[in-house]
Amino acid sequence: MGTAVGYALRKLSVYVSAVAMILFAIVNVTLLKLLSFVSPGLMRKIHLKMGEKSTMTQNPKFRYEDWGPTFFSLRFIKTVLSVNWCSLGLEAFEGHAAPDTALFTLDGQKTSIHRFLKGNRPLVLSFGSCT
Repeated sequence: MGTAVGYALRKLSVYVSAVAMILFAIVNVTLLKLLSFVSPGLMRKIHLKMGEKSTMTQNPKFRYEDWGPTFFSLRFIKTVLSVNWCSLGLEAFEGHAAPDTALFTLDGQKTSIHRFLKGNRPLVLSFGSCT
């Protein structure tokens, strides 16, 4: 398998996984909504268990009533779609050009990584916390 074919397969897997994530969110919301009619107590228990995996339940000031119902909204599905759509094509693959990811300057202006490239000079990105 050549590198071009391998690259194409990796790109295809990115798109397939994005579609799978969207379908999973839709099925998850649908099943939990149906379960909320049949057995609200069981639905809440399952929902809280899901919240533990994402650390939502660890904040004592953030109650289930604050975040639980949001999973049944059309806005949640729209957010999942939006995040997946915006991130398509932004995957980096070894040996290929880096994606032109959007970012913000310290002044709050939107720009992109490729704007900082200068000829063949390498661009080093350092991620960390300022606190």
